[in-house]
Amino acid sequence: MNVEKILDLIGQDYINKTVLMPHDVARETFQVPRLVVTAHDEFKFIVTNYVQHHKNSVGEGQPSFAAAFGEAKNILDRAFQEDQFQEGYPRALQVAFDGTEGGMRRVINEIADALRRRAMQEYIDHVFHHHVNVLSKADNELLSEAFFQRFGPILERFGFKVDKHTWAFNTRAALEYHRQAIEQIMAIAKKI
Repeated sequence: MNVEKILDLIGQDYINKTVLMPHDVARETFQVPRLVVTAHDEFKFIVTNYVQHHKNSVGEGQPSFAAAFGEAKNILDRAFQEDQFQEGYPRALQVAFDGTEGGMRRVINEIADALRRRAMQEYIDHVFHHHVNVLSKADNELLSEAFFQRFGPILERFGFKVDKHTWAFNTRAALEYHRQAIEQIMAIAKKI
């Protein structure tokens, strides 16, 4: 196990360049045709077209219309869900119909953000499971110590209580906190 390589692979600069930037480019290159839609079919067409554009832009290929719509609907159900008893999709449709909260721009941004978050999660999973023997106590302790030496102060600054001994057997959870901290940093940077 090459600890320095793992730490470099999960460093914010590397993640920004290789994982997040392609997703940002996908969002920036999609033009929302209208902020307000007038028909459900128009809404379905735009969200489906966006998912196809996004996936194609980041190199994941072009999903079918049905697959792209299904993915968009699932994302919108979660993003716009107000309570556990209702789906969020109708609320997203209402936002697009009346133009509140940014209309279609908000709807597309929710989809883009969800696809971006999932890519980050999948990347961290890949790095961890590709480079770490999860059954090796020594590997996990070594990675945990190096990880907290490099990233511990950053995680603590964002409110994550970290301790290398606690996480030695759950290094994957520490990497998840790291992902969340990077997302918080990116959210703050967007506001600036």
